[in-house]
Amino acid sequence: MTFRSALQTEFDRRRSANPRYSLRAFARALAFDHSALSQILRGRRRVTARNVRALSSRLRLDAAAVEEHCAIEHEAAVLAALARPGFRPDTRWVATIAGIPIDEVNVTLQRLLRKRVMTMSATTSWVRQL
Repeated sequence: MTFRSALQTEFDRRRSANPRYSLRAFARALAFDHSALSQILRGRRRVTARNVRALSSRLRLDAAAVEEHCAIEHEAAVLAALARPGFRPDTRWVATIAGIPIDEVNVTLQRLLRKRVMTMSATTSWVRQL
């Protein structure tokens, strides 16, 4: 489950209890900007680990769930960088493009390799597995 879907589920749960519950009220409860929250829920804005950590305390998520959501978001950012035209198989380049620290890129790459989502056949060839 992605963090975006967890946010949407929580918003839907609150809205089912009160049909007049608005996105602005939800953003206020999360102490988050309503326009940014709207963009995240619609998929127009990427969820960052910083967003996950900021919103998780208000959603009462445990530390393990927060770290798992952060890892999933990092995986998505690295895979998006992998799919970009002009991709360079360099962790520093990926860190710059994905907007995450280089150490997190390395951890994420190891996680993706372990899960067999991608392969590194050479230092110049990183391939996403389908």
